[in-house]
Amino acid sequence: MAFRFIGTRVRVYLIAAGVVVLALAVFLWAPEFLKTVEIRLYDLHFKLRGVEQPGDRVVIAAIDEKSLAALGRWPWPRSLMGELIRALSAGGAKVIAVDILLSEPEASGELRAATQLSERLRALGAAGGGAAGSAVQRELEEVIRRADHDGQLAEAIRDSGRVVLPIVFEVGPDRSGPPPEPSGTPFKSALQSFRHYDERGQYPPPLAKEATPPLPALVEAAQALGHVTMLADQDGTTRWEAVIFEDRGRYYPSLAIQAVRVASGVEPKALTLDFGRALTVGSMSAPLDPRDRLLINYAGPGGTFRHLSAVDLLSGKLPSDAVRDRIVFIGATAAGTYDLRVTPTSPIMPGVEKHANVAENVLNGRFLRRPDWVELVELAGILLFPFLLAWLLPRLRPVVSLGAVLAIWGVVFAGVHLAFRGGLWLPVVYPTLALGLTFVGITVYRLLTEERQRLWTKRAFQHFVSPEVVERIMENPAALQFGGEVRPLTVLFTDIRDFTGFTERHQPQEVVQMLREYLTRMVDQVLEQQGTLDKFIGDAVMAIFGAPVPQPDHAERACRAALGMIRELETLHARWAAEGREPFRMGVGINTGEMVVGNLGSEQLFDYTVVGDGVNLAARLESLNKEYKTTTPIIISESTYLAARDVLDVRRLGEVTVKGKSRPVVIYELLGLSDAAEQALVPASLTTEPERA
Repeated sequence: MAFRFIGTRVRVYLIAAGVVVLALAVFLWAPEFLKTVEIRLYDLHFKLRGVEQPGDRVVIAAIDEKSLAALGRWPWPRSLMGELIRALSAGGAKVIAVDILLSEPEASGELRAATQLSERLRALGAAGGGAAGSAVQRELEEVIRRADHDGQLAEAIRDSGRVVLPIVFEVGPDRSGPPPEPSGTPFKSALQSFRHYDERGQYPPPLAKEATPPLPALVEAAQALGHVTMLADQDGTTRWEAVIFEDRGRYYPSLAIQAVRVASGVEPKALTLDFGRALTVGSMSAPLDPRDRLLINYAGPGGTFRHLSAVDLLSGKLPSDAVRDRIVFIGATAAGTYDLRVTPTSPIMPGVEKHANVAENVLNGRFLRRPDWVELVELAGILLFPFLLAWLLPRLRPVVSLGAVLAIWGVVFAGVHLAFRGGLWLPVVYPTLALGLTFVGITVYRLLTEERQRLWTKRAFQHFVSPEVVERIMENPAALQFGGEVRPLTVLFTDIRDFTGFTERHQPQEVVQMLREYLTRMVDQVLEQQGTLDKFIGDAVMAIFGAPVPQPDHAERACRAALGMIRELETLHARWAAEGREPFRMGVGINTGEMVVGNLGSEQLFDYTVVGDGVNLAARLESLNKEYKTTTPIIISESTYLAARDVLDVRRLGEVTVKGKSRPVVIYELLGLSDAAEQALVPASLTTEPERA
């Protein structure tokens, strides 16, 4: 007994050592899906922390629904924007940062008409025709001045002396080779002070392919320019601020950084970039990651910062000190007028509020940091947890051991969350991976009996359902329970035309043999595209794409399978004709949409299938092949076409009202694939149906 205990203990520690090696390998590989899990846990910290009050040093002049209702739809005349800037300046705003693109001149009909009339009068010589002509010309010049809204906005910006305007950079290609040397004429507000400049190739900021500045007159009038380009992570969430953008070897700060600099009275030369380390704004320093980005510490969801309605600012309804000595960001927040941003705190946030968060972070020193040494924390967790569990788990029963592992993870996550609240983002995914793998490895030998039962179940079900469904059942036995889930899927129906008449003209043995050959070829095409054969309905075939294994391109796979079926039928036709047999025709219908999929059988019979209005429509489309003359007997719905239109070659057949539908649906004939190497056109000899009247 002692020997057996020692042997078990050694095996447990060997499992722990193997987990350490595996976890380290995955750590070095750094797969994208684990990065996604890490950032999702990072977002969770914001939700657990809740809203933090950002103070009142930064406010937003919001172009909201109330302002649009009072002043007219967006975009407003530039002259009205000028009035808003004058109102903010008169209210004592320290800085007015505009988050509205001003790169195109305002095309005023009044301005064009007055300018053309003035030029026409000059051409005709009427302007010099005495006192009346001069008076007319002066009046036209006054009209032109009043209609020049861009000029009025530039004048308001110049008079204010505290306006920061936006510049947009289009993100360039990935950097290769050394960073470029400065070239071309720099825009206003290019950085002048650097530290570790020779290391800029090791810590490169985002690279611009193209820049879109405001109108030249506005650039000249503005105090500074700041870029408003936002870089979202791969999941579409904006977690980082690109505080610096590189364009032609020069470096440009963001709108929020420039607003803080101007509000703090810091000269441009005192704005210093320490590559890969920090951005210094006078006495304030913002920590940067190796890509010269700032991790945004969002105070809360949209609306956390104080919003001042633009119409109230223009009408003077707000208190006299509403904007005094504050940074004011002007931006649109009304629905449909601004770029929605997904952030860790909210799925919908106006972009202007993201700038406000960055400015508040820098002003109050409220940063989130992810220093380089956090990787050492990850490595420590990978090394510690497996051997801790190797000592602990053999002493506990399986259910208790699961509770112990969950408790350990809970303590770890709680510690990480406390660090987050203190401004430190610590990783937790790879230590969790090591924890989970060790638990599984140590516990698996206890489950050998259950594993044998699993194999028996798998062999039993393989006789009734597809291998994909069997694997799904093994991964999630709850799938055997009655019920389903709503998912986007594509359903394919095929049927043999006039099969009843065909069976009457031929011997049963011949019909059975030909049907077996036909169905085998059709199912092969379904499985080749990783579809799931749902059932045979006499001579008809029903197949599902996108379940049980999710497939983002399920519509394309269904279309490829249908085209493959037509090619296989053509091959069968050639052989049957050589054997003196009568061929038969087929029709295919395909539809994509939301459907219910799962075990929809009875208590006595398991049946993994799909139901819903989308299934019925696919069956109706298959039957429509009798009514249309087509090159290929494949009719697809508009939803299928839209889901895979980049790879399909189709012909629009028109609208049709099918049985069970009150509204007509648009249908298409699937001709083939758009890729010339994968075209799968069917000879016209296969289609003999009459054209629909």
